[in-house]
Amino acid sequence: MLIWRYGILATLAAAILNAALWGLARALGVSLQVQPPGQPVAVVGLPQVILLTVIPLLVGTAFYTLLRRWTRRPFLTFLILALLIFVILLIPPFAATERAGTRFVLILMHLVATTALLAGLYRAEVRRARP
Repeated sequence: MLIWRYGILATLAAAILNAALWGLARALGVSLQVQPPGQPVAVVGLPQVILLTVIPLLVGTAFYTLLRRWTRRPFLTFLILALLIFVILLIPPFAATERAGTRFVLILMHLVATTALLAGLYRAEVRRARP
């Protein structure tokens, strides 16, 4: 249950930070229009930012709970997988827009989500290891 508590807290923190980044980007006039290959032009809205932060982080937390049962070093395994997924997820911002500001904001949002979840799960493991 400790893992879920920290995973949910990390998810909430990431969602709040990404919502703030979205708001800041809009206030600064950064275009959040994207056009993934073969797709129509779309604007990244606040609901998408929140959903695309919350859902993957909750799935990640669930996956981590399974890793804790399957592996001897779950955090190291999760860290490696999370970093690989992070690198792979850098491709969509580059494919969806040529605007540097938009790419920067989208990549920063990915970084916030990844960092928040890793920090939250690490904190849970440290807390769990204390007597």
